[in-house]
Amino acid sequence: MARGSAVRSPTPSQRQAIRRRRTWAGLAVMLCVAADVWSVSWAGAEQPVADGSVLRASRVALAAGIAPAVSVDEVERVPETSTDSLVGGGRADSATKAADADTAGDGRDAAGAVIEKGSGAFTVVAVPAAALKPSPATGRVVRYTVELEGGLDVRAADLATSVGSVLTDPRGWQAKDGVRFVNVSPADAAAGAPIDLHITLASPTTTDRLCAPLQTRGQVSCHNGGRIALNLRRWVLGAAAYGTDVDGYRTYLVNHEVGHGIGHAHAYCGGAGRPAPVMMQQTYGLKGCTAWPWPTAKRA
Repeated sequence: MARGSAVRSPTPSQRQAIRRRRTWAGLAVMLCVAADVWSVSWAGAEQPVADGSVLRASRVALAAGIAPAVSVDEVERVPETSTDSLVGGGRADSATKAADADTAGDGRDAAGAVIEKGSGAFTVVAVPAAALKPSPATGRVVRYTVELEGGLDVRAADLATSVGSVLTDPRGWQAKDGVRFVNVSPADAAAGAPIDLHITLASPTTTDRLCAPLQTRGQVSCHNGGRIALNLRRWVLGAAAYGTDVDGYRTYLVNHEVGHGIGHAHAYCGGAGRPAPVMMQQTYGLKGCTAWPWPTAKRA
């Protein structure tokens, strides 16, 4: 431009054209983000999410301002292994009220259906000393609590015994991964002691909230940022891969989700007839493997 020449201002029609282009560009970006989030949610609802997809879902959620990054598992809708009239949550409130009169301690309401909705409040449960097997003297310390949502009609001592015995079993992660699980008592937790994993048994409705933005749809469990949400539905009903062995499935569920909590990704069936790796999503089927709930190898 020659010295002293005037700078021409855009005409009104040019300014209007610039504004239109900027508006359309902004709308295009918003539509792309919305489509990406929708596709991640749909994938999480209908099919197993591979580890790369999980990380992608986390990044999309962060970009959209939805939630913190998550490390998750068990996101596909899982067929029921026994009758559950409350799938879909149509009678959640009445189920919770009915549970007040049910003292069976089995996670079901008075009509025999899995309780859909708890109180939303959690209680740290003491793990009985008798449930804990000797732990290694060395190893990376992983501090955990066992927590129970109110209103589930599950005996706290039964839950704590199950979790504590699984974590300290010689077949578990302590032997496989060189960790040392240390239980944080209710008193220490209340005093602000550090906790690495909050292992929580929660109703299907609350599990969905704890696992968001992942869509667990009231069916399955997850690990999300240090919170392990064990879905009451799976705790009560198990999964087809374990048949009537609900205790075996619970062992798998604790080991699998804690495995995510200490940094392990998914694994896959290594061949027909072989024991399924504990980090395989056995809830969805065994793909030719046989059910195996422990991180260590199955002995012949």
